Amino acid sequence: MTETITVRPGQPADVPAIVTTIDEAGFDEAVFSWVIPDEQARRERLATGAEQQTAWVTSTLATAEIVTAGTPSREIAGVAVWQFEDGEPETAPADLTDFFAQAYGPYAARMMLVLELTGQRHPRHEPHWYLQQILVVPALRGHGLGGALLRHQLARADAAGVPAYLEASSPRNRALYERYGFQPLGDSIALPEDGPRLQPMWRPLRIGRAPAYRLSGSTDVVVGS
Repeated sequence: MTETITVRPGQPADVPAIVTTIDEAGFDEAVFSWVIPDEQARRERLATGAEQQTAWVTSTLATAEIVTAGTPSREIAGVAVWQFEDGEPETAPADLTDFFAQAYGPYAARMMLVLELTGQRHPRHEPHWYLQQILVVPALRGHGLGGALLRHQLARADAAGVPAYLEASSPRNRALYERYGFQPLGDSIALPEDGPRLQPMWRPLRIGRAPAYRLSGSTDVVVGS
């Protein structure tokens, strides 16, 4: 059975659906599950953090790229957040601590630790696209949405001659990223207390290689199994 997957940039009108998808798809994500280990506490944070999540998505649409993937049955079922890094040292926003305190409550320090550890390993030697997160709702995992989201932005990176970077949070994700040209970059980042190991991965500049994917305007329609 085949199903059409539509991939397109997120728009301001999509904010409520993007927030819903991130909450649903991110509930069992490895890092979020480590930051807030208790399932009930995770549900409570999602329920009480809707305002902060909405503000974050709205802000991110203005400063980064939020790409959405959907099917005929659900317009937005997957989300990828890409930030273009210009190669300069990152400066954390002054209000980040306050934001984490509001969004994560008593678990804010754990989220700050994730940011600190990944920031220490993030390469800054040249401009690149950074995949902050990629999420697909549980009901549609394994249906090609993750790959479609990757193809969309990597085609842009190839066309512009720009590398890409991410941290893989599971062996399954790492295998997917390797299929799209990402390579391990050094040792993995071990979160304490038996947390997940995050593998930094770099996709080199594709010199002289045309994108292997078809783009149609701002919408990429892919047919998969």
